[in-house]
Amino acid sequence: MKVFQKILRFACIMTLFLCVTTVQAQSVIEKLKSNSQTTQFARALENAGIGDRLSQPGPYTVFAPTNQTFSNLSTGQQSDSNLLLNHILTGMATVRSLRVMSDISCLSGKRISVQSSGSGLAVENNQITSPNIKANNGVIHIINGVIE
Repeated sequence: MKVFQKILRFACIMTLFLCVTTVQAQSVIEKLKSNSQTTQFARALENAGIGDRLSQPGPYTVFAPTNQTFSNLSTGQQSDSNLLLNHILTGMATVRSLRVMSDISCLSGKRISVQSSGSGLAVENNQITSPNIKANNGVIHIINGVIE
């Protein structure tokens, strides 16, 4: 009976291990698409051909506007590649590392400022409302505005 219990225990452990190792982490673009706050921004990135880039190894940091904020833009602004690239950096910039930065360069080439505001952070005066959403190739910070 003890041998059967050991075999059963081993089989359970192996099953759990296989389940855990076969679950793939999501890329930045997949996280943006699956987050109910950032679906419109994700769609715009894909329509502009930037989504494929955010599936690559990276790492990337994305400052993602909420659907509510992004929907206030004109159709032309929503499809403007430079405006979209203003929200993306190469490298992994978590809140901890952003706290020691004053300005950073986006993929568009624009330099944007980082401000401390009380206990939180803002980028170009847009408050980070949901920080450090980890993806397998970077990090996402949801912001309450658009970086123009």
